[in-house]
Amino acid sequence: MVSSPGNSGITALLRGMRGGRAPLPRRPAGRLLWLHLPAGLPGDALDELTHALEDIHILCTGAGVALQDVLCQPAPGPRKTHIDQFLAHWQPDILLWGRAENGLAVVRRAKRAGVKMLMADLAGQGLAAGLRGRQLTEFLQYFEKILLADDAEQERLAKHGLGEAQLTLCQPLSEIAAALPENEALQRRYAGALGARPVWCAAMVSRGEVGTLLAAHRQAVRSFPNLLLVVVPRAAPEVMARQIREDGWRLAQTSPETLPDRQAEVLLAQNADDLPTWMRLATVSYMGGTLFGPEAADPFGAVALGSAVLSGPMQAPFEHRYQRLIHAGALALAETNAVLAAKLVEALAPELSAKLALAAWHVGSEGARAVQILAGEIMAQFEEGS
Repeated sequence: MVSSPGNSGITALLRGMRGGRAPLPRRPAGRLLWLHLPAGLPGDALDELTHALEDIHILCTGAGVALQDVLCQPAPGPRKTHIDQFLAHWQPDILLWGRAENGLAVVRRAKRAGVKMLMADLAGQGLAAGLRGRQLTEFLQYFEKILLADDAEQERLAKHGLGEAQLTLCQPLSEIAAALPENEALQRRYAGALGARPVWCAAMVSRGEVGTLLAAHRQAVRSFPNLLLVVVPRAAPEVMARQIREDGWRLAQTSPETLPDRQAEVLLAQNADDLPTWMRLATVSYMGGTLFGPEAADPFGAVALGSAVLSGPMQAPFEHRYQRLIHAGALALAETNAVLAAKLVEALAPELSAKLALAAWHVGSEGARAVQILAGEIMAQFEEGS
């Protein structure tokens, strides 16, 4: 009798080369959440979500990114057999559908398999693309909860027979402003030494910016006497020190052993190690590199520390973060170096600086609030099933 070659290693290899599906990894024991995600979601928000669900095993399809401690797999094919095989292998307890695509075939099979389902507009792209009328109505009815980005979308989907209990508002996942590690002891020392003295910080500054910053500082001192400028250099602090002295300023340089001269008009940090301390103390923080390059400093560091953000027009590589702040009215923008001084003086005014800092904090924490709502809805479904 001639044995069948169907299970031989060579045949399996040939099947793989011809488009056969690779064997799936083993399903971990315990509760499993299947996330079907759109591409382009911010990695920090996804990491926060997985950390919030630390006791849940997570299977991710569609996102196009590798996540720590998460099983990332291709989504099942469109045929019922592919979907059923996927569901039989992974046996997810809950499916979170986050892609703006027609997933009717998947959710039908998932419902038959006893999977509980949530839907969320994670990328702000809308939901259920390609579905209308009865198909859309059927699709929506499979979900225990639908998380939407705005009231207009909620009103649109409510017409398909959904009750208020099924619909929840939740902003899309977005980048989160996370505070940089701080030296709290150093922060207290400097805060005590400076007292009520007003401070503004120029973060990650290059040599070519120093002249413009000093000119802005000279004008700002007229409106805010005793104002201190803290310069945190990107490189070459010794060159900047010479520039500052030659421009006529009383300069002090940071030292771990001593506090700065109380009469100093400009304080020069030796490196960026204590940048979080200076942004915490500063009413306004200018983002280095935004006027002349070579690249902009990350504005979310200042946002997380409660400092109002001042920048020029150059935003790479953090364009998306800057645009979110601009759209929310949470950033003082100097379109050219000629208007930097005026924008600085405006931003230092207590009412405006507080308004900018609060608006920026809301932008920087949107992603965290969305993660909190999303994780809460997921855990509620697990608890109902336990």
